[in-house]
Amino acid sequence: MKNGVSNLTRALAVAALTLAVGACAVGPYDTAELSDLPPPDSPFLEELSRSYAALGDSERAEYDWTDTARFYDRAIRAAKGEAFAPEGLDARGLTDDARRDLGAARARLVALFAAGGRSIAGPASARGQTGFDCWMQEQEEGHQPDDIARCRETFIAALAEIEAAVDGALIVLLPDSDGAVGAIRVENPQGSVELTTDRASALTADAQAAPESTGTFLAEDVGAVFGDALAAAPVPPVIFLLYFEQGSDILTAESARHLSEVLASVRERRLPQVEVSGHTDRTGSAAFNDRLAMDRAELVAQEVLGLGVPERVVTVVSYGERDPVVPTADGVAEARNRRVEIVIR
Repeated sequence: MKNGVSNLTRALAVAALTLAVGACAVGPYDTAELSDLPPPDSPFLEELSRSYAALGDSERAEYDWTDTARFYDRAIRAAKGEAFAPEGLDARGLTDDARRDLGAARARLVALFAAGGRSIAGPASARGQTGFDCWMQEQEEGHQPDDIARCRETFIAALAEIEAAVDGALIVLLPDSDGAVGAIRVENPQGSVELTTDRASALTADAQAAPESTGTFLAEDVGAVFGDALAAAPVPPVIFLLYFEQGSDILTAESARHLSEVLASVRERRLPQVEVSGHTDRTGSAAFNDRLAMDRAELVAQEVLGLGVPERVVTVVSYGERDPVVPTADGVAEARNRRVEIVIR
């Protein structure tokens, strides 16, 4: 009978644990999924996943299944490439004093993230975020002062590291308007680093420090840090070529159809600058070609001015036969040289 009671007790204990887990949280309760995921290309996300997994391990050891699942879920999301904010204050039951202190701490961290901290100081930013979430979780429980102090100290140390990093000179390589990514070398007497991929970044802490690669800048941080500058950047210039019948200022049929595209591009710009240059082939005299090229350029310029564009922003010039696309001997007709070039800025 004694063995029967013992077995019954163990069964009831297992059932109670199962019910407790089911009532408190919905997995994951381990990080097996992480082993199948490639590491993120962001130092921030890589460290964020590792640190959340460590928090989950700590809570699992204490049989806190709710927070185990919460931290493991965040570890997996970070490993999958998701950048998310530190937990909000409403996620925890906090006293008024704790809410005030944690609210101020979170505001400082979020402000540093808005300044690009996650990309500039990725690992430190990850430790700051997980340190904050740990601090808030332990503060909610309220019965382990040493753990509260440890999480808070982790957060404060990470915050100081982020604040020091964001004061440096930051360089981020972004694609051109056509999507092409070039390359830049960041160099000073102390060293150099080459950036060759989209959103590759480097930081120079001060004049006495060598540039250091800071990995791939988060797409969200590009907007947060450089959004105003990118919005203020001028629209890239557009170049159009219109072609003419030989010896005349009459557009070819195809170019006449393309003229509407030129005018549409001018309309898209709030304050356009339009450069119109006329060209000819080498049939006819040089003096005749100078006049013909000007006639061609003025014909197109009049169409632009007809849109209401101020005359002061339209430049008209004739190159005659002096700037051919296809060099030829004198007297040779070449359709590609009979053109007007329009540059719209």
